[in-house]
Formats: sequence, C-alpha cells, structure tokens
Amino acid sequence: MNQCLAQHVLFYNVENLFDTLHDRGKNDHAFTPNGGYEYNTPIYYLKIRQTARAIRSSINTVGQNIDIIALAEVENRSVLIDLAKHKAIAGYGPWQVVHYDSPDHRGIDCAALINTSTTRVVTSHPIAYSSAYFKSRDALLLQTKSASDEDSITLTCAIVHLPSKRGGAVQSAPLREQALKAVVKQLEKDTNQNQLILGDFNDLASADWFQNHLKNGWSSPEFSYPKNILGSYKYQGRWQHIDLALYRGSNPFGGIIIAPPILLEIDAKWGGYKPKRSFLGRFYTFGYSDHLPVYIFNVIHS
Repeated sequence: MNQCLAQHVLFYNVENLFDTLHDRGKNDHAFTPNGGYEYNTPIYYLKIRQTARAIRSSINTVGQNIDIIALAEVENRSVLIDLAKHKAIAGYGPWQVVHYDSPDHRGIDCAALINTSTTRVVTSHPIAYSSAYFKSRDALLLQTKSASDEDSITLTCAIVHLPSKRGGAVQSAPLREQALKAVVKQLEKDTNQNQLILGDFNDLASADWFQNHLKNGWSSPEFSYPKNILGSYKYQGRWQHIDLALYRGSNPFGGIIIAPPILLEIDAKWGGYKPKRSFLGRFYTFGYSDHLPVYIFNVIHS
C-alpha cells in the first residue's frame, strides 16, 4: 500500500498579531487604540493583510502546497479567522483554525491553520509548562493525517514559542530547557513514530539544552539559506537562526529559511538586509515581522 504523510509545514512568528481590544488579565494595553502603539482598526486590518501577503509569498517561494501553517505571537481565535479568510491566502486553503488560549502574560499564543483539502486533524491540545511563578505561552500539539487516505501515516507536531532571553541569555536558558522538556515528555506518551517540534526556540541550535536532545534520539533538519541570509532573525547586525525544528522517526526532515524580497529591507545601520518588521519602536511600519518564515518538509513513500 502506498502511504504518504502530509507534512509540508510553514512556521512563522508573525510579530504581535493582536486585535484592538483589551483582554481582561492580559498586558495587551499597548495594542489598543489608546495604547502606546495607537493600534486602531485600520492598523489591525493592515497587519492582517501584510501577514497574509507574507504567507502567500512564502508559499509561492517554496512552490508547494502547505498542509500546516504553524504560527506564533497570535492573540486569539478571531485574528486567526480574519487571517484565514483574507483573499491573499484563502485560495490556498480552505484553512481550519486550531487555537487555545494560554496563560502568557501578554496574551500571545501558538496556533495553526490546517489546509483541510490535504490534511485532517485527528486531535489537538495545548502543552502547558507555566507555573505559579512564571506564565508563558503553551505549546500546541497537533496530530494529523492525510485528508484523502484514512490509512495514511500520522504526524504528531508540536508548535512552540519558547521563553525569551529576557533577563539574560544564560539566566533564562533553564526556562527554555524546562519548556522543551515538557513538550518532549508529552510526546513520549504518543505512540506515533513520526514526531516534529518546530517554532521559535528563542535560542541557537548550539545551545547546550538543544544539543542535549540531539544526543537523546532527536535530530535537527538540514537547513538551506537564501543568498546573504544567515538566519531567521537579525539582532544588532547579526543573523541568528532561532526558528528551529527537532524531529524523530525513520524519515528525515529538511528545512528552508524563506526570504522573498518583500519580507526584507536594507539594514542601513549594520549592512546587508534584515526582516522588514511590523513595528519600529512604537511606530507601525507597514512591514511584516521581525522573523522570517521557515519551511519544514518531508515527503514519505512506503
């Protein structure tokens, strides 16, 4: 029997995809009309449009239908619905929204858009690693099958946005390590042999805590980069590849940093190019995100 696993995945940290309303208990006041970003309805719909255009450009760049669009820094289900129905990407779907609210203090979450013409969600749920003393966004676990084959191989995918380096890279590393351990522990309960963790790891693959997983049965995809683009994020003139992936199973994954020209701008201070982000300070720039999208792929025939 010919079995194929739908696993063309695009990950994109979309940089502050908020609506304009304050959510009780969340520190999202800056992203309201009276907040520091003066984040009003026209800016919101421009942000939706630019995010959709970035995704469309990424899909066209790889020249491949995308089964799962994995996202970070989205506020709620409503912004995902608006994104999924935008004309720039609606024709590449239809898209099913998968989202759960998490305890992150800013109210940002991981989420996914599933291409239901190719992929069916078997189950989904959040993976929590917050504590009473530390609130962060949950990971999102997805188990999917091919929409056209009930006997197709299942992919178990965890979308992560690990804790940032706030407070210092060394001091915050244990938080990222703890979060990833919680995700791996959850995946150990899953009997599926094809598992993928991808997202914003907020650190390099050379970090000790990341390398420890490579020594314990996980692998990292071989990534290719566009010319003169050496990562997915640029900080103080240096490219950093922090949007990463881990996988385990019998079939290797590959990865590509996506950098179509519309997502880049000249880096006047440090030279070369940088991602054309949505905000510069508190000013909306009509850009896209401070991260570049990452394409993770693996075609299986058995």
